[in-house]
Amino acid sequence: MSRILVFGNSWLGGALIEALHQLGHDLELISDEHEDAAVRTAWRLGVPCYQAPDRAPIGAFKPALKPALILSAHSFRLLTPEVIAWTESGAIGYHPSLLPAFPGRRAVEDAVAAGVSVTGGTCYWMTPEIDRGPVVEIGGRRLQEPVAVAPGESAGSLWRRALGPLGLRMLVGAGNCPRHILCHSVEPPQK
Repeated sequence: MSRILVFGNSWLGGALIEALHQLGHDLELISDEHEDAAVRTAWRLGVPCYQAPDRAPIGAFKPALKPALILSAHSFRLLTPEVIAWTESGAIGYHPSLLPAFPGRRAVEDAVAAGVSVTGGTCYWMTPEIDRGPVVEIGGRRLQEPVAVAPGESAGSLWRRALGPLGLRMLVGAGNCPRHILCHSVEPPQK
């Protein structure tokens, strides 16, 4: 299986580590937090784990194994070209909106505040610009899916009910996909 470096935090980071570990991938975790769910899951599974605060530079860090892929799960870290170059295939992030709509840290809150009836999730190739990389494709299918917003639904309940589980499913699919069918979307999202 693949060597995957996960930048992850919270429930989503922990669930991603758990799922990829069960699939037999070699993993390492970099987390912004010292003892959150992702870190506790990594410790329990014996996955090497490193802590680097959100805005701390990580250029001096080198993963023990050259990763085939980086996956970003509930990490708000912008990856530099040097970090992305650690990999054979690049870095994929999950964003809880239908990019280019609602980029940034408050995507779920922004979608609910805007009163939209549909939002969704996007897996995209990470670039130094926040939430601006091309949408990932697997076998010609874009990893971007809509999710209905229930009337009166809060951002927290929308995340727990739909966007968090969608992100897990999409990131596991991207991480478990053979590299020869994983490709960039032909049309980058519009700004």
